[in-house]
Amino acid sequence: MSKYKIAILQIAREDIVEIFFCIAENSPTSALAMTDKIMGKIDTLAEHPHIGKIVQDSELAKQDYRMLIIDCYIAFYKVINHEVVVYRVLHGMRDYPDLLK
Repeated sequence: MSKYKIAILQIAREDIVEIFFCIAENSPTSALAMTDKIMGKIDTLAEHPHIGKIVQDSELAKQDYRMLIIDCYIAFYKVINHEVVVYRVLHGMRDYPDLLK
């Protein structure tokens, strides 16, 4: 099986930076570890693009959004042709349906 290309939208990159700075207020080491973990999990999508669950929100599910849970964060993405597009990386307690619609 060939690898899928990973595309991380700018807003998702900004989400990851925001996560870093939020955690870094208490522990820069933990912030770096978490952002490395998030990027590592996203990288696994290149070989296993359908590993994430289909989003439970029916409207988002119709749009083919998938979710990859990474501790208390969720990476929202779509598999389009031979590419994985990461749309957002959000804390699991956020109202993600409104943020993705």
